[in-house]
Amino acid sequence: MKDKIESHFSGDYLSFYEKYLSGIVSAGGDEYKCLCPFPGHDDGNPSFQFNGKTGKYYCHGCGKKGYIFHLYAKLNDLQTKRDFPKILKGIASDFGIPHEKNKAKVVATYDYHDLDRNLLYQVCRMDPKSFSQRRPDGNGKWIWNLKGVDPVLYRLPEVTFASEVIIVEGEKDVDLLTELGFTATTCPMGAKKWRQAYNETLRDKAVILIPDNDKEGREHMAQVGAAIEEVVSTLKWIELPDLPSKGDVSDWVAKIGDKETAAERLAVMIESADHYEPPKPVSWDDAVLEDKEFIKLDLPEKKTIVIPWLPEQSITLISGWRGVGKTWFAMGLLDATTRGQSFGPWEINEPAPCLYLEGEMPYQDVRERFIELNPSLERKAPLHILSDAYANELGLPRSHLLNEKWRRTIKRILTTRKVKLWVLDNLASLASGIDENSKRDWDPINQWLLELRFAGIATVVLHHTNKEGDQRGTSAREDNIDCSILLKQPFGYVPEDGARFVSLFKKARVRTQDLPLIGDTQFQLCQDPESKQLTWTHGSVRKETRMEVLKLLDEGHKAIDIASMLGISRGRVSQITGKAHKDGHITDKGKLKQSGYRLIHGTED
Repeated sequence: MKDKIESHFSGDYLSFYEKYLSGIVSAGGDEYKCLCPFPGHDDGNPSFQFNGKTGKYYCHGCGKKGYIFHLYAKLNDLQTKRDFPKILKGIASDFGIPHEKNKAKVVATYDYHDLDRNLLYQVCRMDPKSFSQRRPDGNGKWIWNLKGVDPVLYRLPEVTFASEVIIVEGEKDVDLLTELGFTATTCPMGAKKWRQAYNETLRDKAVILIPDNDKEGREHMAQVGAAIEEVVSTLKWIELPDLPSKGDVSDWVAKIGDKETAAERLAVMIESADHYEPPKPVSWDDAVLEDKEFIKLDLPEKKTIVIPWLPEQSITLISGWRGVGKTWFAMGLLDATTRGQSFGPWEINEPAPCLYLEGEMPYQDVRERFIELNPSLERKAPLHILSDAYANELGLPRSHLLNEKWRRTIKRILTTRKVKLWVLDNLASLASGIDENSKRDWDPINQWLLELRFAGIATVVLHHTNKEGDQRGTSAREDNIDCSILLKQPFGYVPEDGARFVSLFKKARVRTQDLPLIGDTQFQLCQDPESKQLTWTHGSVRKETRMEVLKLLDEGHKAIDIASMLGISRGRVSQITGKAHKDGHITDKGKLKQSGYRLIHGTED
């Protein structure tokens, strides 16, 4: 496994450091630097330096040095020798490097040749989707690393003798363009893996860059353009029209439907394209725009993950008294999101990868709850579970929101596993020792939640309420949230009801047209007597309140007492009474008529 990981980076370790560290800048040649990530070193100037070719690092401030495996260990509170298998497994999982437990299968191979068409190595596409490299051992078998092999461009012989070359991202697209009659190439090992050694192969050639339709794809092609602009004769950039998000050349050709037509259209686009000038370095001046410029920015549309109150990049606070059902609510939300099913009255937009962090329950209880919600465990998107109890049993320290290293680790896990929605259950257990009334104590956590927002991750935080029924602690906690939901037990609740609660929206930063969709809702978790599977039922709180008011009126209670019992205003009681009288459901003395009985028992709306 160690060899596979080293062959994956194969002398280009920049991508490894970019995944775990931020603020990386060039220090000249193969050297890069950034702020030291290690605790105890308050690094004001970038003193942490690493070599992108060897993978070794050294901090000029604190003196720590090592290799990629040492860095991963330090960032995750692991011991390099004792926990080496965990280190290997963690890096392999983060980068999609196949290992034995993955049981990955080779589903496609792409041969890389030297100028004499001798096979140097293969890039293998695996299932589950990942890429790895292997080289022939001379005896009909494979060695899963590239030690001793200098990587070359894909289809090197054809590229070397061509006058015009298209560069795309991925061997599959190269093969398709070759089929269409073009000469094309790509660099091995994915986006942002271009090497200066590839430049000479393209000297004095006309080069066309065609990026994938996403930020990473464009950044990759910009990197390639900056690297080769001084050696090529002409440089052009083609943005393929009508591509879906993350779409590529193959998607474009498939949309056209006819390969001959696609080839003709691409040839015309290449002929008419202007010379490409690589973008200048970005500065703060570029970020300050006039309103007209800002409005015209081509920004990705903000999507709804599940329901109108839970869009991408949102921060949601769900508060409730102990035992009200917050955990069940959160588990049900994640279960529905990953299964692609509705949750209560809200329709899911599309399945999304989720993570559930539980900070106080025994891990056996966490497991049993998810099994009860979904015995088959069938999902359309992955659901990751981080039980603090299980992590602690493995020897890891307790999760804590005030621990900067822990926050950095969790952010890495969320981003590398492409999590779109996660639940933090709950503040009391995961932020012990914090002064709940101190804005200063909350600020580092708040800034971290904003970092997750900017990374495209939606966060749901569970919290307890105070005696007054509001979220406990500093009001600053709600400054940057998009939605604040209060869960409370409804009128007539008894412990035998289990998870039965009303969801009340205290704050909802949504579009006006979505407001009717987030009205107060009553939930109850019920168990099927045969399958034992738990299912959610839901209903309108307004309708339930109306029914309760009419029942209590019929029993002879006064309006002031009804308001107190149901926790609503006397005005609301009068409003319900007036409408019921107007509709002919009650008498002047508040007694139910026949139509009123039918209304309460569900035979009439």
